[in-house]
Amino acid sequence: MENSRLDDTKLIAIIGLLISVLIVVSVLFGIAYFYDIKHNPEVDVGSCYKQQAESSL
Repeated sequence: MENSRLDDTKLIAIIGLLISVLIVVSVLFGIAYFYDIKHNPEVDVGSCYKQQAESSL
């Protein structure tokens, strides 16, 4: 039983489609990531800690 040429063409088309979707998703993720880095304000490390009230003993 021989493989028909149509089956090989469908397989190549599906692989090409999956690769192109992977490339598009990767590019969009990269754009979103670098946009977030560029527009994210600097983090003040001192404000991350809970401030303790001064105790009067």
